[in-house]
Amino acid sequence: MREEKPPPNVEIARALSGGLTWALSTALFLYLGSLVDGWLGTQPVFTLIGAFVGAAAGFYYLYTLLMHGGDKGKDKRGPEQ
Repeated sequence: MREEKPPPNVEIARALSGGLTWALSTALFLYLGSLVDGWLGTQPVFTLIGAFVGAAAGFYYLYTLLMHGGDKGKDKRGPEQ
């Protein structure tokens, strides 16, 4: 059997989703880190930690998206005989 290729719009949406998730998770954790730094008075410490945690979380999402192709719930064993 031939595996059907998804339409180009699906591929563009998947790439855009991964890129935006990475950028927004980095920005969100960077912001949360700066809030914690403001409360504790430890200026760059939690901002940097937040940036790295957000980037790592976004990269993990991007990695799983690329490796699994968004097929998290699908069974990859194929049809049972």
